[in-house]
Amino acid sequence: MHQKVYKAIWIIWLLSTAYLLVGAITFGRASAVGVVLIAQSQLVLLVNILISTRYIFPKFWKRGKWLWLLASIVILNLACVMLRYAIEEILLVQWLDFPKTENLNLLFYTYENFYYTLPGFFIALIIFLTVRSFEIETRNTELQSKIQEAELHMLRSQVNPHFLYNILNYIYAEALPISDKIAHTVLKLAATMRYTLAQTENRLMLLQDEVQFLQEYIDLQAVQSENGFYCVFKKEGGLDTIYFPTCMLLPFVENAFKHGVANDASTPITIDLRVSPKALRMKVENKINSVLKDDSSGIGLHNVRRRLAILFPDRHTLQVKEEGDWYYTELEISF
Repeated sequence: MHQKVYKAIWIIWLLSTAYLLVGAITFGRASAVGVVLIAQSQLVLLVNILISTRYIFPKFWKRGKWLWLLASIVILNLACVMLRYAIEEILLVQWLDFPKTENLNLLFYTYENFYYTLPGFFIALIIFLTVRSFEIETRNTELQSKIQEAELHMLRSQVNPHFLYNILNYIYAEALPISDKIAHTVLKLAATMRYTLAQTENRLMLLQDEVQFLQEYIDLQAVQSENGFYCVFKKEGGLDTIYFPTCMLLPFVENAFKHGVANDASTPITIDLRVSPKALRMKVENKINSVLKDDSSGIGLHNVRRRLAILFPDRHTLQVKEEGDWYYTELEISF
């Protein structure tokens, strides 16, 4: 609870108490006894409001425990009635010789004071909801500020990749007269970087762009291989009419090159992509490289699982399994 709210409660209580006392003295010609009774009833009301706003509503309203909330209101209200009775009929009578109420009907007294104490809960509820609304608005403002800060950070982080992409284009232009192979390797690297940058700018791109990106990645892997390179990339179906999340298929291909054998003609890495208007099916097979193991933590596969769960809930199946010396990945997405 904010300190400003407590101050507001005190100010409202003081103003209402002053209003009642001035009205009772000026217009009602209230006696000293009446003034004291008004003051003590206002004190009980203040206790009611403070306990309700500080404990009851935050504890039970926020958690949706309505029966506990109702029970707490009834118990606190009865406690306030008992407190008023103790002050009016016992303490003030004994200490200040106030007149004791004759023939007091305790049941009617409880009912009457219970009824007149209830407005304190409505005041407390208004205060609680006002504070809660203020807290939610403050939290939303802070969250929006953090989102904007994250977006600015992302935009700043894009400066270096864009700069590197421009440098690669420059290196391509300089390398072209010297070595056609080096120049085209740089060109393919620049193309893959351009597509990677597009991932942060566009959530969806044509599937043919994704496939072209995979082909550029495979070609770059081939350039690095000095002992032969054997990879079969099969593509079937219309790729130019389907929009697809960017860089969704790369982790499966990347995983095959990390852990597979690509320099044996008898066990090539096989990538089979089949697309129809209703579904996408992708199978990746590779023989496990027992000599050069990659001990990476598999973050790429973990992230793609999360993306699939978010983008295609209940519309995809992914199987990753190891059988003997072979590693298999099968993905199916329903459109």
